[in-house]
Amino acid sequence: MADLICRDCSSPISRQSKTGRCKPCSARFINASPELTAKRKAGIKRYHAQPGVRERCAANFAEYNRNMPPEHREQRRQHGLRIAREVLARPDVLARSNSPEAKRKAGAARTERLLGWCPPELRDRYRQLCASQRLSAAEARRIIEAEIPGTVEHGKRVVANHILQGQLRHERQQRDAY
Repeated sequence: MADLICRDCSSPISRQSKTGRCKPCSARFINASPELTAKRKAGIKRYHAQPGVRERCAANFAEYNRNMPPEHREQRRQHGLRIAREVLARPDVLARSNSPEAKRKAGAARTERLLGWCPPELRDRYRQLCASQRLSAAEARRIIEAEIPGTVEHGKRVVANHILQGQLRHERQQRDAY
């Protein structure tokens, strides 16, 4: 019986191998293909778009973190300290993370995360309401949402404006009648 070997390297493989590659070469082949990577990412995105998946994952992580064995918690803490010491403190990593482009990109991502609900053209108005007029974030959001076409608040505001215009017109007609 002939031993099966990987088609990319000379490592032995099992008879159940469907790709004809060992595990490391198979993973390298799959990750090197943009088509396969895009297909895998699309599948993951589809899975996480299903209702309830995100909540189940969050609940599972929270449950595990609550019941994590102390030795595993310490192992994770030590791993984080090692990464901070050996990787994040390297000069090339510090130069990349402190560059103006990286800071600009991080600021844009933070703005998008916090103000994703607000159209870009109204974000300065929202900031002005919060900062100079000292409105709460919830109140400023309510005001801005009333200016976004297609929202319920905008519809309420449009209806209220029409009603007010009708009342003012009626009062003017009453006043001019005498």
